[in-house]
Amino acid sequence: MKKLSFIMLLSVLSALFMTGCKSDTEPKLDRPTEFVLNTPPMANQTIILQSKDDSDEGTDLYLTVSQPNYGLGVVTHYEVQVSYDKDFKDAELDADGKEITPANYRSLYTVDTQAKIQISSFDMAVAICSLQGLTEKEDEPLFDPTPRPVYVRVKAFIPHCAYSEIYSNVISLTIQPYFAVRVPGVIYVVGDISAVNGNWDINNGAIYLSEPENGIGSKIYTGIYEMAADQKTFRFYTALGDWENNSIGYQVEDKATDIQLEDGVYEGNAVSGKGSWTITNWEGGKIKFTVNLAQEGSYSVIFEKVEDED
Repeated sequence: MKKLSFIMLLSVLSALFMTGCKSDTEPKLDRPTEFVLNTPPMANQTIILQSKDDSDEGTDLYLTVSQPNYGLGVVTHYEVQVSYDKDFKDAELDADGKEITPANYRSLYTVDTQAKIQISSFDMAVAICSLQGLTEKEDEPLFDPTPRPVYVRVKAFIPHCAYSEIYSNVISLTIQPYFAVRVPGVIYVVGDISAVNGNWDINNGAIYLSEPENGIGSKIYTGIYEMAADQKTFRFYTALGDWENNSIGYQVEDKATDIQLEDGVYEGNAVSGKGSWTITNWEGGKIKFTVNLAQEGSYSVIFEKVEDED
C-alpha cells in the first residue's frame, strides 16, 4: 500500500511539472511553429468604426486564430498589433537602449484569451490614431479620418514564458477610424464641497477624481481636496447633468448616511445609487477620496484625512 501511494504521489508531481514554462530539466511547453490568423469575411469591405457615443454598442471587430501548437493545454494570450506598413518593424535602439526609431506598429490595449478575439472599436481607433502620431486630446485637429489599409497581425504568448511568443501571418483590413485617445477616466464629487452659492450643482465638474496616468482603464479614481468642516456630505457621479442617473452612493435610496473616520480613515462599500455620505467627525482639512468601480456590484470607497507635512 505504501509503495502504491508513493507511485501515485510521483504521478501527481509529474503532472504538476507539466503546467507551464519550466527550467530545462523539467517538462515544458513546446516552442510553437504554427499560428494562423484567418482572413475575416469583412476584409473586402471598408470597416467604419463607430464609438459608443455614436451607436448603442459601438463597432466591435472579431478575428479568429488557430491556437499555437504548444503541445500542452494552456491558456494562450492574444495581443493584436496594427500598422500602416505590411512589414512590422520593432523600435531601433542604440547601445544604451535609447530609442532611435520607434516601432511602426501599435499593440491594442486589450489582450484576449479566446481564439475568437473581440476588438473594441475604441481600442482599434486609439491604435490607428497613435499610428498618426495623435495621443492627446489637443491633437484632434490633425486627425485624418480617411479610410485606408491597416495591416493586422496577432502575437500569441504564455505569460512569463518568453520562448512561447509567436506571430501570426499579416492580413489587411480597410478601416475608417474616428478620433480616440486614451486619457485617464474621471468621476465627480457632488455635494457640499462642490456647491455653488450654497446649492448642490449637478453641472459643476470642478471637484473630480481621476485614474492615474499609469492606470488608465482601471476604474480606480483618486483625488485630494481641501474640505471645510461644514462640507461633510457628498456622493459621486460618473457623468454630470442628470441627478437621477450615473450616481454612486452609500445606498440606492436618496438620503444621507452618517459615517465616521477611524484614525483618520473610512473604508466601505458603494452602490449605484443616490445615498450620500456624511462624515460626522470631519473637522476640516485635506481629504483623499478613493473610489474603486473596477468590479460591477462590488464598489468600494476610502476617505482619508491627509495630514499637512511639516
